[in-house]
Amino acid sequence: MESATFPDCVSRLFWDVDPSVVQPELHGDYIMERVMSRGTWDAMRWLKATYSREQLADFLRRRGDRLTPRDRAYWSLIAGILVPQAPGGGRPSWAG
Repeated sequence: MESATFPDCVSRLFWDVDPSVVQPELHGDYIMERVMSRGTWDAMRWLKATYSREQLADFLRRRGDRLTPRDRAYWSLIAGILVPQAPGGGRPSWAG
């Protein structure tokens, strides 16, 4: 499989690995977690263009607990799903 070429706003998030070996098809969980938790607005836009809402939702259901409550709440809105929120963070009670 060919390695991906990431935009600078995304590749700089992979400071701990060589970005040329990260593959969106194989390392989706790693990429999604990194961009969702540390990405800039441009990186988040890239993520939304690269992965479908279904893929984002699947990640959130399986691995969303690795994100902060705030990041998890934001991305659940983007993915169009409800994810359980721990008390003390995430969506306010009036947001449904």
